[in-house]
Amino acid sequence: MTPPAPTTAPADTICKWTPNWSPDRTDPQLPPVTVITDPHDQPAYTTSALAAHQPAQGRIAVHPTPLGTAPAYLAHDLIRALGKHLPPPNTDPPWWIGNADDSWRVTAAWTQALSISHYIICRAHRITGRHLEHLMALRERARIHLTLIVSGPPPKALNNVLSAVAHHSLDTPEAAHHYLHTPHPPSPPSSRYPWWQPAPFPGADDEAWYQLPPRPRHPRGEPEEATTSFRGTPTRLPSHDNPPPDTTLDSAHHDVIAQRIHTRIAHPLYAAAVAIRALTGYGTDQLPHLLLPTPAEPRADLPAQLPQWAALLQHAARLYTDLQGYIRPDLPAHLSGANRPLRLTSWERNDVAHATETCRLIAAPTPATRPNPTRRHKR
Repeated sequence: MTPPAPTTAPADTICKWTPNWSPDRTDPQLPPVTVITDPHDQPAYTTSALAAHQPAQGRIAVHPTPLGTAPAYLAHDLIRALGKHLPPPNTDPPWWIGNADDSWRVTAAWTQALSISHYIICRAHRITGRHLEHLMALRERARIHLTLIVSGPPPKALNNVLSAVAHHSLDTPEAAHHYLHTPHPPSPPSSRYPWWQPAPFPGADDEAWYQLPPRPRHPRGEPEEATTSFRGTPTRLPSHDNPPPDTTLDSAHHDVIAQRIHTRIAHPLYAAAVAIRALTGYGTDQLPHLLLPTPAEPRADLPAQLPQWAALLQHAARLYTDLQGYIRPDLPAHLSGANRPLRLTSWERNDVAHATETCRLIAAPTPATRPNPTRRHKR
């Protein structure tokens, strides 16, 4: 019996994507799942899988955290395999870290933004049934190739999943190696992203600090932000609107900042927010009010042209916003909120401030306002 095609929600429906999967809603047009069976747990299979990790070709190999059974753990493993780092354990984590649905939304946004077309999951027989369902939901959303390396007896949950989807099996090291190292179209654009040159994580104690451009006056906000103490004098970053004559936005300073943001900030919305701060100097209180130009409201707060590394982050943030289902596609952008690219809640402003400091960026000091001199009248 052929599974029914997935239904499409009406255009005026706000739909938040959740990593839920049902066998009767599987798209038969997706690439079949590849199952590499390794009943004797031979090291050659894992070695070949990890060697197939080629992010520039859209292929990611993941070795799941042992005994990581919490629903968000596998999503975190995929995010790390994408070259992102979650906050270290000794810090207060952002709210989304413990939220399974949002962790998978973050994973799905990066997967699509970075043109990832193939995930290879090692030791798939050890992941939970819920992880398998989340992984299949990601496969449906991002339309990716999925390879599962089963280094032991397949559990019942895995057999149940495979019985509902098209799949094929490989059972020799030679066949697995040939399959894993053969590129699968489509290939991602041959562009140079700073993501391919990761920054050290965590940053060294003597790492250089950079000062954000001066804070714009509009939109108005209420700055409430403390910055970490730093050593020495930070280098002032050029402003997007008025760079110095001998400095461009593709300068070495911005290359360093781009690498830090792509490596150290795992949430696409926060990464885009820090990138905009590095280019413009906006405060965290101003970010939710920034506007993109629309026919109805031509005023724009963001630069018309962003550097490639920042445009990628803005694209990832837009994908994440779409997954959250905040925007109604049947309304004009200025009514639906589609012209507000950084939809940050009040509590997320603090997370963006911490992410800014993680990249060794500090806000420019606010100029002191002089009090109006009192006029003295002679008697």
